[in-house]
Amino acid sequence: MDKRYQVFISSTFVDLVDERREVMQALLELDCMPAGMELFPAGNEDQWTLIKGVIEQSDYYLVIIGGRYGSMTEEGISYTEKEYDYAVELGIPVMGFVIADPEKVEVGKTDKNEAARQKLDEFRAKVQTRMTKDWKNAEDLGSKVTRGLIHLIKNNPRPGWVRGDRAMTPETRAEIAELEAKIAKLEKQELEATTSPATQLDDNFAHGEEQVELTVIHTGRQSFRSYEEEGSLEYSWDEIFEVLGPFMLDEASEPVLRATLESHILRDILAEDSNWDKNWEYDKVTVSDKSWGSIIVQLRALRLITNGTKKRTVSDRAVYWKLTQAGDDYLVSLRAVPSAVKTVA
Repeated sequence: MDKRYQVFISSTFVDLVDERREVMQALLELDCMPAGMELFPAGNEDQWTLIKGVIEQSDYYLVIIGGRYGSMTEEGISYTEKEYDYAVELGIPVMGFVIADPEKVEVGKTDKNEAARQKLDEFRAKVQTRMTKDWKNAEDLGSKVTRGLIHLIKNNPRPGWVRGDRAMTPETRAEIAELEAKIAKLEKQELEATTSPATQLDDNFAHGEEQVELTVIHTGRQSFRSYEEEGSLEYSWDEIFEVLGPFMLDEASEPVLRATLESHILRDILAEDSNWDKNWEYDKVTVSDKSWGSIIVQLRALRLITNGTKKRTVSDRAVYWKLTQAGDDYLVSLRAVPSAVKTVA
């Protein structure tokens, strides 16, 4: 499979324009993709973040050292050295190209202060602890890069880049097909688990006339003052299901179901024989989250309800519930009125 490798070129820039041009030409002739500062797009993105991203995507890293150390970062090292250190840290194969005779570099292409020259000497020594080649001029550098990179690629295989239409080997296609089959099987099992109708109530759990205690908060206003009282009421599971069941004959959202139950409880609170305060205005009842959660869990455990399956808009984040076949049958037994007329045979 034909691969192309991305090669990061690191160096100072102004003093090595011709040399970088020769290196880029050499890389293109090897069908490699050069990456360097002259190819970076202009933008407001943090410079080092951009450089790191390009280095991370590169297969090989070349550093060219001439007569200048280069502009320095806040850490006090040049961008060239910082790039080099990052490539080494990532384990990217690196190769250095060091000027053969630093003393013969033109004056305009060397550092003017002693501190920068000292840092350049230290950086050159660091690079030379790994694979390096000397170069004399731009043309010589280009030929050295060609030979050196061929050797680097041969001894340090890298993933490289492949055209999308050639990336799929028969083995890869077979593996993907196998994974797709497994995913389809799992999706089918999940769909069957969530949509298969429960045909019989599970009477291992509390139901019918057995009672459940619900914690509620009753709020209201009187003479422009807000009031609140908290308490509990007991309901049978049948009464709760009779209230909620009809709304789930199709599908109903959880907020609608909860509001329906709270309206039912409010009517009980305002009844004459209740012990709750009935002198407020704008009364409202809120079922506690714990109590509401217990209701949903219990109805699911009884196999009376299941999750809704209709497609909704992306903005609709509500949970929907619907009756199972068992739930539908049980609701009919609770709510349907039998005929008073008996057919005589």
